[in-house]
Amino acid sequence: MNMYFLVEGKTERKVYPKWISYFAPKLIRVNSPSDANKNNYYLISGGGFPSILDNHLRDSVNDINSVRIYDYLVLVIDTDDFSAAQKIDEVNNFVRTNDISLLNCELIIIPQVVCMETWFLGNRRIYARNPSNVEGVMYSNHYDVSRDDPELMRVSNGFTGSTGDFHYRYLKSMLREKNIRYSKTNPTEVGKEHYVIELKNRLKTDSYSLKSMRELFCFIEQV
Repeated sequence: MNMYFLVEGKTERKVYPKWISYFAPKLIRVNSPSDANKNNYYLISGGGFPSILDNHLRDSVNDINSVRIYDYLVLVIDTDDFSAAQKIDEVNNFVRTNDISLLNCELIIIPQVVCMETWFLGNRRIYARNPSNVEGVMYSNHYDVSRDDPELMRVSNGFTGSTGDFHYRYLKSMLREKNIRYSKTNPTEVGKEHYVIELKNRLKTDSYSLKSMRELFCFIEQV
């Protein structure tokens, strides 16, 4: 079993290898697509949208077709202010319009609804029910991510950024309550085993939330 991961940004590039080592420890990372042999995976970041489609998807398909040893191409893409179905349709339309074809390899599209920070908000143990600062109180009063599905959270009144921006700032505030610093280039804490265990526990007790994250976890565990 060999897998090729094309992920969206800097955070995914740092966190996914840690998650893969937890969910599928038999998979060993390789530094080049051509180095894969058996039970390996290769991971590369597409540098955000739209370059992940316009540039990197075609290159990844060329990599896979040239070596013909990969079973899955896993494309991980943020949905931002769109639905998961809309983003999946966008990818499929791009593949069809540009006549992109994989040889003996299946394309798996994992939508991150809304973004990866949305998934990180699902850790109930990190959530502060009584925040100590004004910012934390504002986020908590707007939406309780420990009770309600983080994927369904929209921005508060007056916020001018995207939904993804709002989720990112909410996460930073939530982690700050636990004296944890977070940034897209330094997401160390969310990649640790104890953090992903809490996310798995959320899925066990809450069958309605974080459906796109559940899809990823189930897929990696099954393969």
